[in-house]
Amino acid sequence: MLKKIKTILLGFPLIILSNTLVAENNRPDFKQIICSINVNKNYPQELFLDIADNQYKRSYGLMNRRDMKPNSGMLFIWKDSQIRNFWMKNTHINLDLFFLNNRGEIIEIYKNAKAFDHTNIKSQNKVNLVVELKSGSYPLKIGDKFDCLFKKLLK
Repeated sequence: MLKKIKTILLGFPLIILSNTLVAENNRPDFKQIICSINVNKNYPQELFLDIADNQYKRSYGLMNRRDMKPNSGMLFIWKDSQIRNFWMKNTHINLDLFFLNNRGEIIEIYKNAKAFDHTNIKSQNKVNLVVELKSGSYPLKIGDKFDCLFKKLLK
């Protein structure tokens, strides 16, 4: 009986580790863009954003990432402007979501989306750009603008 318990306990971490490895192996290859943003009218700060510009990358998003540098995040891009839906399934980090118009201006903000929460986060406006940053990283507000050459990205 003791041998059976030891076998079960020793095998448990392997199951967790193998699930993590499978998730890591399925992570899309994200290209990155450097954006700048003025926070509280200070000097521009650079952000390094992974680009999610197809269905697979948008669906995967920031899932399975255990940490994120303070000046990094993800930029979701669609060719068309629609109401956008998000959730935090398999997302380990609390996030702020910034919904942008096609000029990169923030038109809506969802603060502190909770890790692993399956609640639907739905934009109130039609958008084709969304930026996710670690919750509380930047005190951005409606009207702030990301500078990322969005016209080129949306083509």
